[in-house]
Amino acid sequence: MKKKLAFTIALCLMFTSLSVGCKNDENNHKEHSSKRRTEQTVKTASVSSTEETTSAETVAETTTTEESTAETTEEVTITEETTTQTVVESSEGSKITEPEIRIIDNFNLEEYAANIDYNGAVLVSEGREVVFSDAYGYSGFDFSTGEIMNNTTDTVFEMGSVTKQFTAVAIMQLEEKGLLSTEDTLDKYIPEYPYADRITIHQLLNMTSGVVDYITGGPYGYDLYNMSEEDFASLKEATEMFADVCIKAVTPITPDELVDMVSPYELNFEPGTQFEYSNTNYYFLGMIIEQVSGMSYDDYIRENILNPLELTELWPDLDHIDSTGAFSVWGIDIPVPHQDTSISYSVGVMTGTVEGLLKWEYCVMDRALLTEESWNKIFDGGEFGYGYGWYITDDYVYHTGMTLGYNAAVVIDRENENVVIALSNVQSANFNEKEPSSKELAMTIIGNI
Repeated sequence: MKKKLAFTIALCLMFTSLSVGCKNDENNHKEHSSKRRTEQTVKTASVSSTEETTSAETVAETTTTEESTAETTEEVTITEETTTQTVVESSEGSKITEPEIRIIDNFNLEEYAANIDYNGAVLVSEGREVVFSDAYGYSGFDFSTGEIMNNTTDTVFEMGSVTKQFTAVAIMQLEEKGLLSTEDTLDKYIPEYPYADRITIHQLLNMTSGVVDYITGGPYGYDLYNMSEEDFASLKEATEMFADVCIKAVTPITPDELVDMVSPYELNFEPGTQFEYSNTNYYFLGMIIEQVSGMSYDDYIRENILNPLELTELWPDLDHIDSTGAFSVWGIDIPVPHQDTSISYSVGVMTGTVEGLLKWEYCVMDRALLTEESWNKIFDGGEFGYGYGWYITDDYVYHTGMTLGYNAAVVIDRENENVVIALSNVQSANFNEKEPSSKELAMTIIGNI
């Protein structure tokens, strides 16, 4: 896997100032950068500041509609593409389409990986045995030395909405302790939200609440993932938009402010009648966890999930991050600051390594921490194919994640105990067969092992 272009210094410097005040993220990046091992070389190129660009991604979390598949540039023959287009519809017409699985004849994992452009780390486990683990491209750019540093399997990435797995387990733990019920209505915990008496915790967990998404459809209003090159006329226009997104992404918010931000927006549908992915659901769940437990969300996750399971390579914070996220625009990777953890919160704050995430998924497969009844609720896709923090299909359970400049995916074939994890620190609105997203890379691999 090779990156076409690395950071351009002019664009790097343009965004450096945006990270000032963002919980010293850049200082954290420099502090931890010495831990990286160099495994790959990265091609660099200078690009004129007048060159036109376009396109884009997401300021935080949207995980439902990634559009790309993967292919090799050498002699790998595509004999079949199994697109499991099972569509579940409600009476209101909402639907979820199962992910596309690309089946490649004579699939060779190493060959496939060597012939696509992917910037990140990939891990594949078959039957509880790691059969593939490698990293590609750059982890970041040291502004003080001008050095481009490379990803390794120990690189710490933002995992975005994979965080929702942990939030769901936390809620179920609190239910088992009798501190809440998934049938409770939201007004018991957040009475100031105008529609709280119509929404249950269960509907927050399985994305059937109808609450506006604060990232893509609400107060932030940036659904960058679904933009295309045609949305921008020039490099200047694209970079101005990125700057606006970055400023918002590094500006802290409080839970009370979030509630105030989304309250003017009406429900998109009557709760329970449709599915619609909304990050606000899991933000509300984080607020409930804090209120019921008397602990901050990050402390709760550490003390009740990570520490008991000895998951030492996962964190609900940015303190250990040693990679920099980027937007890929017309072949140029523009570095962006880490979004503030108060925005990611219980929606997408988790960070870690591919091996750390695999250990967690083994715990999920072993149904650790919770009763069988609770795990059955988590993996009940119901009418719409979404459980508690997981997409549920006949063959796989999976989830993707995005934060500012990062994208992630984990797919589990539970019957065969196969797991594919892909973590990337580059986002692109131009993901394609040659340059797949983490989701499409993971789906291609899981369908061929």
